[in-house]
Amino acid sequence: MEIFDVGVIGGGVIGCSVLFDLTSAGYNCVLLEKNEHLVSESSAGNSGMLHTGYDAPLGSVELTCIKRSLTKIVKVFEKLGVPFRQNGSTMVAWEDHQVQELFNIQEESKRKGYSNVHILTASELFQSEPYLNRSAKGALWIPGEMILDPWLASISFAHHARLNGAKIRTSCEVLSCKRELFDAWSLHTTHGDIHCRVVVNCAGLQGDLVDKMAGYQDFSIAPRKGQFIVFGSKTSNLINSSIIPIPSTTSKGIITFKTVYDNIITGPTAEDVPSRSIPRPEPLIRERLMESACNTVPSLMDYNIIGEYTGVRPATQYKDYQIRSHQDRKWITVGGIRSTGVSACLGISSHVCDLVHDLGLDPSRGPSSHIERINWTILPGKAAIHDECVYHMTHPIAKYGTSKNSML
Repeated sequence: MEIFDVGVIGGGVIGCSVLFDLTSAGYNCVLLEKNEHLVSESSAGNSGMLHTGYDAPLGSVELTCIKRSLTKIVKVFEKLGVPFRQNGSTMVAWEDHQVQELFNIQEESKRKGYSNVHILTASELFQSEPYLNRSAKGALWIPGEMILDPWLASISFAHHARLNGAKIRTSCEVLSCKRELFDAWSLHTTHGDIHCRVVVNCAGLQGDLVDKMAGYQDFSIAPRKGQFIVFGSKTSNLINSSIIPIPSTTSKGIITFKTVYDNIITGPTAEDVPSRSIPRPEPLIRERLMESACNTVPSLMDYNIIGEYTGVRPATQYKDYQIRSHQDRKWITVGGIRSTGVSACLGISSHVCDLVHDLGLDPSRGPSSHIERINWTILPGKAAIHDECVYHMTHPIAKYGTSKNSML
């Protein structure tokens, strides 16, 4: 009977990045994903934006993980061959009373260590963003923010781990679990029983339900839906950075941004919903997003929408991430990773590596710090292939960005 060092539950961006780092550290790992394909739920409906954490709560686990991620994520992307671009974000004040809020956010950003965030006058703003609506009063320039292909990043993490010996099981739902007498977990799945010494719960929208199987109830998932509309890449000259509003207490707001494939996207909305499943886009929200896009960049009214998509974020009753290590039973929970999962992914995985080490578990293999570029064969809009492993495109950014319709 094979006993893995670590079993990772959930194949979204967090599960894939945790698998990547643990395998690189020398742990013999298995990843269990209940869907047919990796990156099929929350991680298939994000924005593909890499935030700096300037607006994350001071002293939060979220801010710590984002900062830790940013120290290495660019180098990892370059080595793996993940497309990304540092284009910055422009936070726009659309009303006179919002200008003071820009100064407040700038000061708060400086307290978090982001000294390069600075104010733009309306004149400076229109020089950098000439197609922006002329009603803007000023802006805050956040230069460190990036965009990337979030799907290709996730499967690159997973495939690199697979090349280094990790096992990946899809269509493999965890049905129950128990701690065995021989100091290991027995995970009863649709693929049979899988045994591992440590479990890392990265189940996203199902995170609280998976925790409950192990006897823990520290948080509850409160699903939050976001909807996006997608324009073709012919719009790419209309913005130079991600155009963001002043955030609210619950959301970063509706953003108009460009992908690494030069599609302009507007979204997401933020609506609390009862279901954890990914819903269909709603026509009324599509109209609302189109209005927002054209109010931000009026020239967008001359272009058609080529697509739309929705995502559901695993929000909880808490604002911060819910990352806990239950040392007595060697169970680690990574829950409540809402809108900054891609930004913080490698910081979260580094933190998980520390927690696994603190459990006293030694890697059963030698560590491997070497990262080799993955030369994917891309089937536009469909899949990526390497070494006979086929990963189906599940994220609209990759689908629309590589398809023929992206140029409309």
